[in-house]
Amino acid sequence: MSTENERDSVRFTGGPGRWDVGLTVGLLAGVSGLVVGNPAMFLSAAVGLTYAGYRYATRPPELDLAVDRTLSETSPAPGSTVEVTLTVTNEGEGPVADLRVVDGVPERVAVEDGSPRVCTSLRAGERETLTYTVRASRGSHQFDETVLVARNVSGGAEKRLAVEVPTTLTCEAGVERLSLAAQTVASSGRVSTDVGGQGLEFYATRKHHPSDPMSRIDWKRYARTGELTTVEFRQERAATVVLLVDTRPPAHVVREAGEPDAVWLSAYAGERLTEALLDASNRVGAALYGPEEAYLAPGTGRDQALRVGQLFETIEPPADEPDMFGADDQWGFDSLLKRLPSAAQVVFLSPLVDDEPTTALRRLQAHGHSVTVVTPNLSGETLGGTVARLERARRFSDLRRREIRVVEWSPDEPLYTAVDRATARWSP
Repeated sequence: MSTENERDSVRFTGGPGRWDVGLTVGLLAGVSGLVVGNPAMFLSAAVGLTYAGYRYATRPPELDLAVDRTLSETSPAPGSTVEVTLTVTNEGEGPVADLRVVDGVPERVAVEDGSPRVCTSLRAGERETLTYTVRASRGSHQFDETVLVARNVSGGAEKRLAVEVPTTLTCEAGVERLSLAAQTVASSGRVSTDVGGQGLEFYATRKHHPSDPMSRIDWKRYARTGELTTVEFRQERAATVVLLVDTRPPAHVVREAGEPDAVWLSAYAGERLTEALLDASNRVGAALYGPEEAYLAPGTGRDQALRVGQLFETIEPPADEPDMFGADDQWGFDSLLKRLPSAAQVVFLSPLVDDEPTTALRRLQAHGHSVTVVTPNLSGETLGGTVARLERARRFSDLRRREIRVVEWSPDEPLYTAVDRATARWSP
């Protein structure tokens, strides 16, 4: 991505007083030497005049610089690292003796390795390349202007150049569709039901009624048997879905230091699923299972997607010293059960690091809600990670015995890959 817009300014860094002292001393010595007829005093004026003239002889450098920025990946998976390469080329005819470069890293993107700053000098036609690594966070991030500061040989003046190189890092790998259970509302949508009517997929045949349209008569059967029957298709209706994110302190686990924790990944997955579910004409709401106890009633449209994202932005990092006496084992779950619409399905997003969420999921089922679990896998390769994987596998088996669908997702793969893999397993 090459340079498009730039702004520049010139500033004298030494201040006029520093250089005017030399000019004043030189003039006084020269005049005094002439007045008193002292050749030595007159010649000493040359020192001060040379000192003062040095500033005026070294003007601010002329800059003709090209800036280019490239990313190793523009749409990375959440928590992955991206290499940023910035190249500055001196396209002018003269050298730049002292050049400082600061790249405009987005505010919400952390630098993991290297530095977005460099100090260098460039001959005509020479280029300088700096490389650093950032960690991708969810959302779309626009890089700021790259700032270049060039000073003259004396350091008495500098020229500042702000260059805009349009670059966007987007961490929003979408999900085309999440297969839902046949728990729907009486609105058209894309969830297949066990109800016959108008649609595309064959469902059943029934006895013909005089009011049935001619287009739905099974003419082949009539030709064979002489009996009039009507073809029914599987109806597709909309679902009401509430995305429930586990934000309890135990859920804030990480695979490695510096990587996003499981709560961050769950919120990321929740935003992507919200977009897919809304695109399929479903009603979508959201809630937090933890200290925040936040709830957003199901809704539709682009504004609802924004509201879901804003709710997830309220998630706070865990306290350094959790208040064990003030913690609530239910985390407002009774209140959530009262708020959930009776026909709502629940998509629960959690790393499932302990048994408490499984109890909550059983209660959701007992209240008539279909449940799907999306769980980021952050188990490491250590002995502790092996134990954690075994515990998670035990919980998965328990959930599947209860006919709760589970989507296992590794941050190393796109979310849609995990969803497609799980959907294939659910298919009859």
